[in-house]
Amino acid sequence: MRKKVLVWLCFIFIPVILIYAVWIVVAINRSATISVDYIAKINKATSAVPEEERAWPLYREVGIAFKQNPMPSSVFVDNELPEPTWPSEEGWSHFDSWLEAHKKNINTIHIATNKTGFGFLVSDTISETDKELWPESFFAQSENKATGLMLNVRMPHLGVMREMARALSIDAKSAAFYSDADRCLQDISSMLKLGTHTREHPFLIADLVSFSIYSIAFQTIGDILEHQPKLFSSDQFALLENHLSSLDDQLKIRLEGERYFMFDFLQRIYSDNGSGDGRIVPLAIEMFQALADDGNFFLGTAAPLSFFSAPFIPFSDMLHASRKEMLAEYNRRVDKLESLIGMPLFEIKENPSLLANDHQPSLSVFDTYFLVNLLTPALDKAIMQGEITRCKRDATLAVLFAVQMYTSTGRWPVDLANAETIDVWSGNPLLIKLQDGRPIIYSVGFNQVDDGGIHDRRALRWRNDSKNDWVFWPNPE
Repeated sequence: MRKKVLVWLCFIFIPVILIYAVWIVVAINRSATISVDYIAKINKATSAVPEEERAWPLYREVGIAFKQNPMPSSVFVDNELPEPTWPSEEGWSHFDSWLEAHKKNINTIHIATNKTGFGFLVSDTISETDKELWPESFFAQSENKATGLMLNVRMPHLGVMREMARALSIDAKSAAFYSDADRCLQDISSMLKLGTHTREHPFLIADLVSFSIYSIAFQTIGDILEHQPKLFSSDQFALLENHLSSLDDQLKIRLEGERYFMFDFLQRIYSDNGSGDGRIVPLAIEMFQALADDGNFFLGTAAPLSFFSAPFIPFSDMLHASRKEMLAEYNRRVDKLESLIGMPLFEIKENPSLLANDHQPSLSVFDTYFLVNLLTPALDKAIMQGEITRCKRDATLAVLFAVQMYTSTGRWPVDLANAETIDVWSGNPLLIKLQDGRPIIYSVGFNQVDDGGIHDRRALRWRNDSKNDWVFWPNPE
């Protein structure tokens, strides 16, 4: 009886081994087809900008100058002093000296922001022309070759853009303090253009940095109007309003670049059967190295990288979605999130299921859609950041409205209905309250309750313990 059992086991086991071996052989012969250069697609808008209309060569020149003579922020850190936010405060003389040394560079920024396009070509390497700005990164890559892999794309220019925005903010405040309205307005205009240039590449991170630059501009305008409400003429107020109102299209997050990351990764680690489908290619295992740490994924199970090597590929084929299935699931999730772009936060709060990610298992290489889980960041938070930035812009327009009414009539408005701006948390006009004769402009915040303009940082948190209001002006912090 035992002999018969062994014979039957051999009849069963040997074919299974043969099938498994053939499966491995077939898998080893799979190959990835790199059919699309997604970095070129990201650079499409930049490549179309004529050389003479590219702003980056000028921005690079300023970046190098700022690196050689950096902003004096370290002076305040070293001496344990608070960094001044207005020229009348102690320590601002350090900024004045720095601005004087960089007068030519500030003017170069103005020239650059009037160029048609940004003109920085993103890549997975630092170019020869940029090595003076980032020498450490340039020489560190000397032995590395360009891979064309989207996950390796470098974007060090974003830090340069934000630093220039901060320099313009300091210059604008200095100009306002000395009643130079024209120079102040030029600085603000250039800040907004910096933000727009930053968005030339449809990357999520580029959009978020542009929102940061816009927010610096909005805060700068608020600080200036708090200290110098009569600085601008009616024509200059109108010009400011026009600059801010024209930002509508720039205040939307874009997920195009995130899709390119996924599309590029799929074409590198999956085979292609000619119909857009395929299975994981064992010999493309090195592609996972960009997501690994000492051979292990940052995943719930810390599964070894060898799980995707040839001996285990049949298990991977059985566990994981095919290329077409993986792409379909990714597109489904991103399409759902894209439908929220531009939707006011109060509408999203009324329908919390809109933010629910109904297919998000614990992150593990044993998940069917592990790659989607790994490459889909918290996009819902980024989308909300776009609406928060829009609210900051609208609040700045409301401040312009209120200040103009005060300078023309001597009285602050009792409401902001005529400012034609909406609180993203309520759908109603932003609120204004007079306290000791001074105005406070604010949003009801996440709890959607008017708490009388009591500011709390938690007012923006998407949590049940969020409380009080989100104060815009005057700056409460």
